[in-house]
Amino acid sequence: MSNHRFVCGQPVMFVDKRFLGPSWSGAFVVIKQLPSGEGAPRYQIKSTGEAYSRMAYEHQLSAVVEILR
Repeated sequence: MSNHRFVCGQPVMFVDKRFLGPSWSGAFVVIKQLPSGEGAPRYQIKSTGEAYSRMAYEHQLSAVVEILR
């Protein structure tokens, strides 16, 4: 049983807080669930504006809530 909170294809917000510098955030889509690293679930995520994907820990992600009209 997976302990991942997000599923493939789910839109998420990514926030990367650097040591003393500013944080970086943006909208991404979960591409793949990865094996846990350092005791936390990990994901491969991709932004539509980037040619590459990146790895993110679950604590760096939050779900995007879409409002239906």
